[in-house]
Parts: sequence; C-alpha cells; structure tokens
Amino acid sequence: MSHALATDIRRTSTGRTPHDLPESRPHLYLRQVRMSDLDAMNHVNNVRLLEMIQDAHFDMFYLRPGLPGQQIRPRFVYARHELDYTQPLAVQPEPVTITTTIGDVRRSSFRVTSRVTFDSQVFCTCVSTAVAYDPDARCSRRLEEAERALAARHAAPDPAGR
Repeated sequence: MSHALATDIRRTSTGRTPHDLPESRPHLYLRQVRMSDLDAMNHVNNVRLLEMIQDAHFDMFYLRPGLPGQQIRPRFVYARHELDYTQPLAVQPEPVTITTTIGDVRRSSFRVTSRVTFDSQVFCTCVSTAVAYDPDARCSRRLEEAERALAARHAAPDPAGR
C-alpha cells in the first residue's frame, strides 16, 4: 500500500486536509482485505485482523515515523493486546481504514489504540500496551524525546476538549 494514499485520505468530517489540522492527529492506514485473510466462515480471521493492525503500527512507527528529514527508530515490545471484535469483516472492493492514536504515555510505556473501520462500521478495536525496550540490556528503558514527540504527534484527542 502506498504511504501517499494513507496521507491523501486523512481528512476531518469538515473535509479539511492534513495541512489544516492541528499537529496532533490519528495515523490512518488503508488496507485491502485479501482472499488469504479469510477463514473457513468466509470472513477475516481474528489473527489476520491483528496482523492488519500491526501493519498499521509498522507504517506509523517505522515507515513514516516523523516529519521529513527526521529518522526516528523506536524500539519497543508489546506487553499486551486487547481486541474487541465488533462484527465480521468480509472481502469488499474498498480498503478498510485502520485509525491509530497514542495515549497514556508514561516513563517507559504507552497505549496504542487502533480501530479497523469502513465508513461508520467498526469491525475491531485493539488497545495495545507498548514498552520501550533495550535489546542489549534485555529490559525496559525510558522513552526517548524523539519517541515522545512521535507519540504526541498521534496523541488521542483529550475527551475534556483541552
């Protein structure tokens, strides 16, 4: 999937483009449902939905991590995934949108919330806990400033409107 495609579809309900939006916004990733995603009941297998969500995370964290010229390479592991499957997803001609936000940023961890949707239909919501990890020391570490900036770029909207 083209990264430009995901950027091009990022709009608000008022039709504003990304340049008109505040600095903090969700990451949007388009993913076509493939025949290989289907299970015996002819809908997308639950494990495939998690793979689709991880594709969106990979796009956000590693393929388009920062502003132009910035090379941020976060190093983290997932400590937890909580998935709520709302309705079955079947093959369709249009891609689904995976909308991802980051919240609850702490010293060494943060929460990643992703929703697999098409129009107003929500097929799956995944809340993941990611922990900054030092592979050499084999333990958690503090989030770096560049990682915190990336989290702020895709921060979840404040429910209080602040």
